[in-house]
Amino acid sequence: MTAEEDFERLPAVLAALPREALLQPVWNTSSPKGFYYPGATPDEPILHPDSLEWLADKGYAERVFVDRLSLCPNCESHALNVHDICSACGSSNVVQFTALFHFRCGYVGPTETFREEREGLRCPKCRRILAGPGTDHDSPGTYFRCLNCTGMFQIPEVGARCLSCGCRFDQRGMQNVKQRDVFAYRITELGLRAIDDATGRQS
Repeated sequence: MTAEEDFERLPAVLAALPREALLQPVWNTSSPKGFYYPGATPDEPILHPDSLEWLADKGYAERVFVDRLSLCPNCESHALNVHDICSACGSSNVVQFTALFHFRCGYVGPTETFREEREGLRCPKCRRILAGPGTDHDSPGTYFRCLNCTGMFQIPEVGARCLSCGCRFDQRGMQNVKQRDVFAYRITELGLRAIDDATGRQS
């Protein structure tokens, strides 16, 4: 769409904007951009994002930041499934657990690996009964375990799979993820005057 065509449609585009409120995006996974603006139809996309951007560039509308979408670096789809992955093998088959650390033998593992007996918890590595918390053992917090390679780590990496093209990205590949800012739009005084001028010419 050329600037001249946009200018010819200016009254219609401006009239589709709410005069007293923000025009908010509607999130929709089936939309090519991941969202659309109310009032647009497939046959007559008056409120196409490109037209709204043109209005903002010309001062007829004001952008209001709403959110930022992550896009696949391969196909630019917004359908990215972001998840935790194993830092060793890259698998997303990781589970979270609360760990115990036995100071005496250095074993760190899930609480369920310490067998509960009458005398207390028994360490699966050295087979000793644990004393009170803080004396010979403690919980270092939350850990993750990979069910693919059995690796264990406190902080997983972040990876993603594009649900459109199927590409997978590890944490290094995530640095190439593209971004698209999504805005709401508010009509400006200049836009209101343009509507009034167009209405006056038509009456």
